[in-house]
Amino acid sequence: MSDKSDLDTGLTAGLLATRPLTNRLVLELGGDYSNLETTNAGDYERISGRVGLEAFLGKPFHPSSWDFQPYVAAGAHFSTVDFLGESTGAWGPYGSVGFLQRLGDLTMLKLEARYQQDEVQEQGNLPEESYYTWQAFAGLRIALGKKPGDEDGDGVPDHLDKCPGTPKGVAVYSDGCPTDLDGDGVPDYLDKCPGTPKGTVVGPDGCPADSDGDGVPNELDKCPNTPRGVQVGPDGCPIDSDGDGIPDAYDKCPNTPKGTVVGPDGCPAADADGDGIPDFMDKCPETPKGVAVGPDGCPLDSDGDGIPDYLDECPRTPPGAKVLPNGCALTGDCRTPRPGEAVDANGCALDKNFILRGVKFEFDSDRLTEPAKLILNEVGETLKAYPTIKVDLEGHTDAIGSDAYNLGLSERRANAVKTYLMGRGIPTGRMNPVGYGETRPIDSNDTEEGRENNRRVELKVLE
Repeated sequence: MSDKSDLDTGLTAGLLATRPLTNRLVLELGGDYSNLETTNAGDYERISGRVGLEAFLGKPFHPSSWDFQPYVAAGAHFSTVDFLGESTGAWGPYGSVGFLQRLGDLTMLKLEARYQQDEVQEQGNLPEESYYTWQAFAGLRIALGKKPGDEDGDGVPDHLDKCPGTPKGVAVYSDGCPTDLDGDGVPDYLDKCPGTPKGTVVGPDGCPADSDGDGVPNELDKCPNTPRGVQVGPDGCPIDSDGDGIPDAYDKCPNTPKGTVVGPDGCPAADADGDGIPDFMDKCPETPKGVAVGPDGCPLDSDGDGIPDYLDECPRTPPGAKVLPNGCALTGDCRTPRPGEAVDANGCALDKNFILRGVKFEFDSDRLTEPAKLILNEVGETLKAYPTIKVDLEGHTDAIGSDAYNLGLSERRANAVKTYLMGRGIPTGRMNPVGYGETRPIDSNDTEEGRENNRRVELKVLE
C-alpha cells in the first residue's frame, strides 16, 4: 500500500446538519458532491456522506450568544468515486478546523479546512490504495426549525440555562447564572458590597457578615457574640470606660479608679475576712485574720498535706506522707518546737508528742464529744498508714480538782480514746493509754484559755 498525492481542483457543494449535545460539543451529519480535475489522471466525481463531532473552542457554544466561534471537528466518511468510467467506494477518517462568523439572527458564515483519508478497494483502473485530500470550504450555516427557547431572556437557551429564572436585564455568565465578580456567592445584582475580598464570609446582601449585629464584621470582631444593643469599640468588644473588666453596659460603678478590684457589677468588691481576696473570688471567706492565703482566698498549705500552714505543726512534711490532724507524720517529719522545747541540729522538736487538738470530752466525763470522734477517725487512718509504729495515748487535765481525781479522770479519758480507735481497726497492742492528770501543764491554769489548753490528749510515738 502506498500514499499518493496530487493537486485536484474543482467545485464542491454540500449540506450539513448539526445539533448541540452540550454547550461545547455538536453532532454533525453531512453530505457533499465534488467534480474535480487532477493534474495527472483526468477528471473524477465524488459523493460523500459523513458523521462527526464539532468541538467549539474558547467560550462555550450558544447559537444565540456569540458572534465568532472557532472549532475543530473529526469523524468518518463514506464516499463513491467515479473515475475513468468506473465507480468504486472509499471510506476513512477526516479532521477539520474552522470558524463561524455571525451574519444575522439565523445565518452564520462558515469557513473550514479539512483533511480526509480514503481507503479505496481495487476496481479496474483504481488499484487498492490509500489516498488523502486537503479541502477548503466556504459556506453559509442557516438555523432551521424552532429557535431555542429563552424564557428569561438572558441570551442563554433554556436547555443550557442553569439559572432559568434570572430577572430581566441581569448580566449572566455563559451558563445563564447571574455574574458574581467578587466570588462571594451573592449575585452582583443583589450584592451591596461588590468588592468584598476573596474568602470573606458575607451575609445575604453580599456585605461582610456581622452575626451579633454590632456593626463590626465578623472577620474584625474579637467579641463576635456581643449581646444586642451593647455599645462596642472598633474591635467589636463591649466598651469598658474605666478599664475594670466590666463592660459599661453592666457596670454599676462606671468610674471606678484604675487598679480597683471590682465585683461582677463593676463596683469595688467586698472582702469580709480582710485577706485581700474579694468575696466573689474567695473560696474560704471566713479565714482568720492575719492568715496567709492563696489566690483563691484559702489558707496556704506549703507542704500539700491538707493541713493549712497556720494549723500545721510540721509545715515541711515529705510529699505523700499520711499526717495527723496537726499536720505531722508519725515518722520522718519535723515538728516546729513550742517555746522552751529542746531541738535537734535541724531545729526540729526532739519530743515526739503530738497534741490531738480538738479531742475533747463532755464536762467532767470520759465521754467523747462528736467533733472529737471525727478527729479520731483521722487519727485512726494515720495509724493504719504506719502499721509498725506503737504509741502512748496520754490524758491531761487542768488543775481544778484534787490531784487524785484529775489523775483518775485523765486515765479514763486515755482509755476512752484507745477504745474508740480499737473500734476503728487499730490493734490494742499498738496503743498504751497513760494518765498524767494535772502534772504536765503546757499553759497557765490561772486563765480559762490556759486551762482549756491544758485539758488535752497527746499521742506520743514510741521508738
